[in-house]
Amino acid sequence: MSEREEVLLERAFVLHHRPFRNTSQLLDCITERHGRVGLVARGSRRPRAGRRALLQPFHELKVSWVRRGELGTLTHVEAGSAGRQLRGDRLLAGYYVSELVLRLLARGDANREAFSCYSACLHALADGAGIARTLRLFELDMLHALGYGLGLDRDVDSGEPLETDASYAFEAESGLRRTAAPADGRERFRGRDLIALREKALDDAESLRAARALLDRALQTYLGERPLRSRGVFKDIHDRGLDR
Repeated sequence: MSEREEVLLERAFVLHHRPFRNTSQLLDCITERHGRVGLVARGSRRPRAGRRALLQPFHELKVSWVRRGELGTLTHVEAGSAGRQLRGDRLLAGYYVSELVLRLLARGDANREAFSCYSACLHALADGAGIARTLRLFELDMLHALGYGLGLDRDVDSGEPLETDASYAFEAESGLRRTAAPADGRERFRGRDLIALREKALDDAESLRAARALLDRALQTYLGERPLRSRGVFKDIHDRGLDR
């Protein structure tokens, strides 16, 4: 039998919840020090359960649990910082980043940087930052937090720094290669747009478009063939130009 774990007042966000038995919920949470954890919130669906109002997405919480095995049991929850109020397209963007974390972050992978990326993204969305830019920077930072850096500093063949006027082809497992023509029909990326992504200076439509194309290709490598359920939402946000 595995060792009993007890965790007290851990910062966390609910990524996803679903009904469990008659009155309980199964929670998937991202936590600051323990990564992604699965918890049973017993009785949280009862009409007068105080926990139910707290256990909502995008609200920072402090949670306690006990666990022996894969699933833990929630023993305490309280509000952390002020809840992130997301509405309309910002709410849809929040669901997209939550699903991305669920797919990319394995349970039990303690990753403070991933938690910080997620928290910062929710704050930016709630504070009115441009949606498209916020999503691109979240994707970039999350990939880096998980060890999937894109190598946006140099040409993998020559080792030379990227040049603003050059064109490059991207391969997720290796990096960027300078090219004069599309390789095997693959999209080319301008050096200036790659540098803009590296410097997080996505200040125009062209750099945002290039960032989306590059990050979409990188994410596909790690997400596999099963599409994100929020992919249609993601595409809709991009197609309507929600970058203000």
